[in-house]
Amino acid sequence: MFGTVTKYFRDKGYGFIRGQNGKSYFIHKSNLDGEYIESGYYVFFRPFVTDRSDYNAKDISVIDAPERSRQHGKSNR
Repeated sequence: MFGTVTKYFRDKGYGFIRGQNGKSYFIHKSNLDGEYIESGYYVFFRPFVTDRSDYNAKDISVIDAPERSRQHGKSNR
């Protein structure tokens, strides 16, 4: 499933992705597999269920990161 990282608290190690279905999925740093994410990143992830929540994300891969296309506050064209 694809979605956008809406919040990620690096100091706390968790955040949320808004999935293409409109639902919010919980991200924990243990499910990032070394991937670096921040708010606004467009990602691919696999939803999974735990005993605490039906909406969790794992196997997260960054598809697009806003700052990758920016340099010094300007878009590269």
